[in-house]
Amino acid sequence: MSKAQRACDFCRSRKSACQIDTAPPCRLCRVHAQPCEFTNRMVRKRRRISQYTSPQSVNGPRHESSDSPSLVQRQDLAESPVHDASSNIGDQLLAFNFDRRVEDSHTSVMHRGDRPTMDELMLSMYDGQGLAHIEPNFALGQPSLDNHPSLTSQLCGLTGDMDPYVLRHYQFDAKSEFTFSKLAIRTVQDTEVPVQFLLSKPDLSNESKVITKLEAPGDLEQSPDLSQIVAPEIGQRLIQLFLRFVNRQFPILSVGKLPDPLVGPTHLLAAIYSITQPFTTFDEYLCIELVYSPPSPQTLFRIAWRSLNDALAEPTIQSVQAALILLLHSPSNPLLLDSTVRWALLGMTVSMAQTLGLHLDPTLWNLPSGEIRTRRRLSWVVFAIDKWLAFSFGRPCHISRNDWLIAQLDPSDVEIGSLGDHVHSYAHELSKLTTILDNVLTSLYSLRSLSVLSKDFRLTMSNARPLMQDLTMWYTNLPPLLSNESNPEGRESPDDSASLHLAYQSVKILILRALLRPFNNTDDHSTELENNEEWRCALSQIRKTASAEADAAVGLVSSLRPSHYQAFWAPWSKTCFACIVNLLFLLAVTARQQPSPDPVNPIDEYEQRREALDRARTIFRLHAKSLDIIRFALLRIDAVFWIGWERVLGFS
Repeated sequence: MSKAQRACDFCRSRKSACQIDTAPPCRLCRVHAQPCEFTNRMVRKRRRISQYTSPQSVNGPRHESSDSPSLVQRQDLAESPVHDASSNIGDQLLAFNFDRRVEDSHTSVMHRGDRPTMDELMLSMYDGQGLAHIEPNFALGQPSLDNHPSLTSQLCGLTGDMDPYVLRHYQFDAKSEFTFSKLAIRTVQDTEVPVQFLLSKPDLSNESKVITKLEAPGDLEQSPDLSQIVAPEIGQRLIQLFLRFVNRQFPILSVGKLPDPLVGPTHLLAAIYSITQPFTTFDEYLCIELVYSPPSPQTLFRIAWRSLNDALAEPTIQSVQAALILLLHSPSNPLLLDSTVRWALLGMTVSMAQTLGLHLDPTLWNLPSGEIRTRRRLSWVVFAIDKWLAFSFGRPCHISRNDWLIAQLDPSDVEIGSLGDHVHSYAHELSKLTTILDNVLTSLYSLRSLSVLSKDFRLTMSNARPLMQDLTMWYTNLPPLLSNESNPEGRESPDDSASLHLAYQSVKILILRALLRPFNNTDDHSTELENNEEWRCALSQIRKTASAEADAAVGLVSSLRPSHYQAFWAPWSKTCFACIVNLLFLLAVTARQQPSPDPVNPIDEYEQRREALDRARTIFRLHAKSLDIIRFALLRIDAVFWIGWERVLGFS
C-alpha cells in the first residue's frame, strides 16, 4: 500500500495492513463482512516516547504499573498441582478488566503490538470470500463431498484437535459449510454423533508433498549422499543427542547396539539426524560447528523417506526403527498436523511390524536376550504411537489389543544405560498411561460404544468411572522424579516431565468430553430432563469437574519453564494443547444452550467461561513464543475470535 493509498476505516481501527487486490473491498473487510469505507479523516499522530503501554489503557481503565509484570509472571509446576483448579497466574489475570463493550474479535487477541502480525497470519489462512467462490459447486441437490477437483477432505474425528461437538454450533450456510479461503468445515450429519469434514486447498499440504515425493531414477543420481550432508563424526554426536532427548521417552534404539554412521542403514541414520537438529545447541562441538550451516531437517527427512520406501519390499528391524522416528518428527510448520501423510506412514509401519512378527511376544523365543528386549521395546513403541496418533487425528486405531501382545513395557525391557533411572521411569509411566488411553478410546470413543453411549448419561458415567479411577491412581503413584514436586527452579538440563503431565491432562479431558456428550444431545427431551433431578445433578457435577480440569490444565501451561521448552515434545502434543482450549470453548458455548443445572444464571456461567477462555488465550500466547507447538492450539481458537464470535456461533 503506497502512502497515497490510505487504509480503510476498518483496517485503520485495527492497525492492520489494508490489502486491496484491484478495487474495494479490501481482504479484511471481505472476511469480516464490513463496509470498506474511507470516511474518517487521517490524524497525524505525534511521535511518542518509546515505552510499554498496558493493553487495558486502550479499552478500559489504566492499571497501576505494578500490575503489568503480573502478566508475565509464571507459576512453578511444583506450585500448581493439576488437581488444583486455581493458579496464581489465573487469579492475576482474573483481576484484569476485560472490556465487554469491545466486540469479541478485538478482545485480548494480541498484546504489545502483535495485532498486525496476527491479522497477516489469519489473512494467509482465512482470507478471501470462501471456498465456494474458488471452487463453485454446480450440482443440484445435496452438494458433493467427494467430487471436488481441487479440494481435499479429512474427517474431523471425535478426539482430534477440532471437537465435532463444538463444530456443530458453527453457523453453516445453505451448502452445510462454514467457509474460509483455504479451509472450510462441511457438516454431513448433525445427530447425536455429529460428523464433519475439513476441506482444504492443496497448497496447505505442499510441504508434505515435497518431502514425501519419490524422485525419478534420473533424479536419484543427482541426489547428494548422506555422508556428504552429515559427516560421520557429526553423525556420531547426533546419535548421542537422540539417546539423550528422544530415546529416553521412546526407547527405539538399543544402547548397546547403536547404528554406525559409516555403514548404518541410510533411512535410520537420516531419520536420527533429522529429528535431532533442534538439540544441536546442547552439544559442545555441534553448537559451533553447525551454527551457520546446519543440515536441512527437510532434506534429511526426504532422504530417510526415499530410502525407507526402497526397503518396503524387504523390511528389517532398522526399517521399523526409522519409520518410528519419522512418525515422531514434528512438521516444520507448527501450524499444521500433517495428519494425512503421518497416518499413512503409521499404517505402513504397523504393516512392517506385523511382517517382522513384532505383534507377538518373543519372551520365550530361542533368540539372544538383547534381540528379545529390542523386539519387545519396538513392539510397545509401535503400539503407543498408534494410540496417541489415533487420539491426535481422531481416527480408529490400527492396532487391536486382541492381536497385539506387547501393550505395556516391562521394567526389564528398558536399558538404563548412561542416562540413569529417568529413562526407565518416563517410558514405563508413559506405557501405563498409554494403556489407560487405549481403554478410553475403546470404551468411550469406538463406533460401537458411541451408538450406545451418545444419549445415555447413566451408562456413560458407569463406563467412565473406572477409567477416571485408573487415571487418578496413575497420577498419584508417579515416581518422585516425574512428579510436580521434583522440578526445582534452578534445573539446568531439559525436563520432559511436563509433556507427560500434558498427556495425562489430555486423557482426562477426553473422559470429560465423553461425559458431557449425552447432555449435548438432549434437544428432543429437554423439557422432560429439566424435571429429572438425577440428570440435573449429574450435569451440574460434570460441568463443575470439567471447569476445574480446564483451569488446572491452563495452570499447567502457565507453569512451563525454559527447561520444559528445550525437551523433546511428541507431535501429538499439538492436539493435547488444543484439547484444553476446545474444552473451554465447549463449556462456554453450551452454557447458554442447555437447561441450567444450578440456580446460577446461564448467562453468568457463560461469562465466567468466556473470561476463562480469554485468560487461557493470554497464557497460551505468552508461552507460544517459546514453544512453537502451542501456536497450533492458539490458531484454532484465535481464528474464531478474529472472524467474530457472532459470525461463527450466531450470538454475541
